[in-house]
Amino acid sequence: MRGFITFFSLLVFQVYSFAAVFAPSAQEVTVSFVGEFITDSQNDTDESIASHYQHLFGYFHSPTVVGSFQLDPNLVEGIGGPKMPMSVKLMKEEDVGSGKKLIQYKVKGQLLLHKAAAKVLVKQQKWQMTLPYDLDNFYDEKCTDEHYNSFGDFWYFYDPFRKGCGQLRKAPLARPTVVEFLPLRESTKDYSAMLNQIRGDNGNGDLFQIVTINGFAEDTAGPQDDGRVAFEEVNEFLKAEGFKETILAKYKNRPVHRYEKTVTAQNGQEIKIQVTRLLADTSITSQDVTFAKFFKNAVQNADVLIYAGHSGLGGNLDIPSLEEKVGEIQFNQTKKQIFFFDGCSSYSYYLKSFADQKKRSNVDIMTNGLSSLFVTEFEVHSTFLNILFQVDTNPTWSEILTKIESSLDGATYLLNVGAL
Repeated sequence: MRGFITFFSLLVFQVYSFAAVFAPSAQEVTVSFVGEFITDSQNDTDESIASHYQHLFGYFHSPTVVGSFQLDPNLVEGIGGPKMPMSVKLMKEEDVGSGKKLIQYKVKGQLLLHKAAAKVLVKQQKWQMTLPYDLDNFYDEKCTDEHYNSFGDFWYFYDPFRKGCGQLRKAPLARPTVVEFLPLRESTKDYSAMLNQIRGDNGNGDLFQIVTINGFAEDTAGPQDDGRVAFEEVNEFLKAEGFKETILAKYKNRPVHRYEKTVTAQNGQEIKIQVTRLLADTSITSQDVTFAKFFKNAVQNADVLIYAGHSGLGGNLDIPSLEEKVGEIQFNQTKKQIFFFDGCSSYSYYLKSFADQKKRSNVDIMTNGLSSLFVTEFEVHSTFLNILFQVDTNPTWSEILTKIESSLDGATYLLNVGAL
């Protein structure tokens, strides 16, 4: 799993809208509910509200909830996830004694739901779930992931239906919450990915420039780290496809490889395909600036950018944080680009923020609605790269996304494309 290691507070509460998301296995819907909880009087209200509604993640990822929609939890690890940030209106804040305050708020936003779940929930419009009431005492280590078991990760990994965790579904720790679902305008048109434009003179002549950035799973020095293994597997795939390899940097903890191949299209056009690949520590807390510099350059110049690593709860690709390290990132308004953010719940953290940076239709942003795995990276990325390399084809997004997800042998990460 492209896991989560730090708590990321979502402090901006606004209403957002932009072009529809297209996803073969998922549907975007509008969701709203009234939340209520108690917390320490000294706690920041906005941070507490964000912490409270983020518990949607854990509930939506429970195998019991997944199975209730006739989905196989072994193939589908959640029914969906919310797009962050959500719109919040504070309704009540009052002292209830014993150093506690009660907070009541209304939240409205968007969710990307597996189509099987969306079909049921949109039809019935209302769904009762449970959310924390005693927010400060809700954490229980035995009810969360074996590895990501800290208080800061609990909202994403907890399972209130796990054996011995029923207290997380009833008073005094939890309360029932009625969630309302409404259909959102779907992108029913099967848009072209416009690969012919991206492969053509897209601001860099006959060069088709693909940049990939791989993060480590856990160990920047370990030879068997899942991130390193995936990086090397795709390198071998490129060499097998006839690409010439040049090693630009040999550093063990931040190697850079370049692969080049010239192909001739049926119309006689020569296209120089260049794939530049970095393996580095992509954590936003890293003191090394290699990743930030590489990412900045890719955003500004690449035709296709593929990021494969931890989402870091939205922190790893946070634009202001990256700019603190390497200066302003100039988004290229003249290029047609594809950004593929292959990290856990990247729909929740990155679709909105990156779509805001570009004019409509200049960039298509591929994200995952659920967690993705390092161990399936080769299948996903080799499939996508093969599509990009087939220079005489111009597939639709439905064809691309369906083909990529078909490599997962029945599983789904709710792969989608936005900002169409």
